[in-house]
Amino acid sequence: MKYVQLLLFSIVLFSCSDDDTLEVLGTTEEFIVQSLIINDSYPIYVFIPENYNSNSSNQLIIALDGDTRFNSIAKIVSDKVQNGRIPPSIFIAIGNNKQRNRDYTPTAYEHGSGGAENFYHFIKDQLIPLLETKYNIDPSNNKTLIGHSFGGLFTQYVMAQERALNPFNKFVASGTSYWYDSGVIFNYEQMYADTHPDLDVTFYNGMGTLEGGVMLASFEEMNQRMDNRDYPNFKHKGELIEKRGHSGSANKIFKKGLDYVFNN
Repeated sequence: MKYVQLLLFSIVLFSCSDDDTLEVLGTTEEFIVQSLIINDSYPIYVFIPENYNSNSSNQLIIALDGDTRFNSIAKIVSDKVQNGRIPPSIFIAIGNNKQRNRDYTPTAYEHGSGGAENFYHFIKDQLIPLLETKYNIDPSNNKTLIGHSFGGLFTQYVMAQERALNPFNKFVASGTSYWYDSGVIFNYEQMYADTHPDLDVTFYNGMGTLEGGVMLASFEEMNQRMDNRDYPNFKHKGELIEKRGHSGSANKIFKKGLDYVFNN
């Protein structure tokens, strides 16, 4: 496997709550991976919490939009790991946000070029195997994926992929762009339901109440559709975040979502 790797290592001090009353030590690393599938490079931002155990398996949490969201989600993960709300976990955020309209969209449409399939295979077939060689990560298909907006769209796209080969079983979606390509993500959800009797995942789906009417209506429709499937092992919570808009709801959804997927 060919990849370019640029490693930076530092000790950083994070403040981990909205009011900055809690501080914890952790380490960050950053390296670049050249995708063999997409022919593009991706900065990979890594947060390793203080209680990371190099001799035993740790959970892996992957978030999108790493260029802008790494610091805020790393604070959340660090806080929750230190307080025992989630198990020891390595947090990874994938950068190259400027290509999110390509990588996070499942179909070619006015606002995106439909590269989600390739991006999913990059994560599944190249990035995760690389991470497993660098860090002690639980090799089971029990990893967590977090995404906001187009990232939420990609998160739900990944959730609709074949379970046996899917490295993720915990999903946190925030402010999902259900409107994209006339609601094409509903087609992916339907195709999965038509061919599978179960969806053995845990899914937290959040949205701010100040989102537009189409967003809120489609959010409610997706939650109802998935709950009505009666999958035996599907665990799901859809939650509205009061008095928050599209961007302002994201961190609250990430906090609530991580609590939910790791404790249900």
